[in-house]
Amino acid sequence: MTTGGYPPPQQDPRATGGHPGGAPSYGATPPDYTQQFPQYGAPQTGDPQYGAPQYGTPQNGTPQFGAPQFGAPQYGAPQYGAPQYGAPQDGGFGGPGFPGPDPNSGAGTPGELLPRLGARIIDGLIVGIPMGILNAIMIIASGGSGFVDFFMTVVSGVVAFGYWTYMESARGATIGKKLLGLSVAGPAGGNPTIEQAAKRNAFVALQILTGIPLLGFLAGLLSLAAYIGIAVTIEQDGNKQGFHDKFAGGTQVRKS
Repeated sequence: MTTGGYPPPQQDPRATGGHPGGAPSYGATPPDYTQQFPQYGAPQTGDPQYGAPQYGTPQNGTPQFGAPQFGAPQYGAPQYGAPQYGAPQDGGFGGPGFPGPDPNSGAGTPGELLPRLGARIIDGLIVGIPMGILNAIMIIASGGSGFVDFFMTVVSGVVAFGYWTYMESARGATIGKKLLGLSVAGPAGGNPTIEQAAKRNAFVALQILTGIPLLGFLAGLLSLAAYIGIAVTIEQDGNKQGFHDKFAGGTQVRKS
């Protein structure tokens, strides 16, 4: 049969059937297209699987770039035994060869005799001037009564003794001592107890007896002797403790 001058169609050699143009023949086995396309969910060649390590993912035991290593010093972290910036070095304040300030300088140093004497004079004026004015008023008001004079002398002695005892035990210093930078410390440190303050100022109580005839004269001599003895023992003692400090159990006047 002729094709009108055209050559007959050639069969595709890749075709499995005999149908011209590669079409499958009737009854021929169709091609398996499932072999040419991947199944849904099937792993592809070269694709990473779920749970499999990805590129750039840290592996067990493999250090990552920039990750801190065990035992390796970190940038800016203090090193064991290395001095830190701003930390004091051996030698204390100022570095080696420059000793720091002495913590015991000034405070705690025993008070000298002259400042202590000056403080005693200031306190004597603080107590004596008001009491002297009150004494004069009472004597004038009583018409010069000897009993009033004796009574006011006793009151003045009690006030003076109470002033030194209270101020040293409760405040650690009288007003005169505070003005001159002094304080009184007990044997165990801190303020002396009221008993210790009373013992170290017992000689002040002699003023109570000065209003009694004859006995007052002896009390005045004893008071003068006490002041002299205190001054001498202060100068002779290394800790500047007078015998009244030793009598009180070891009190000490210090620079505050």
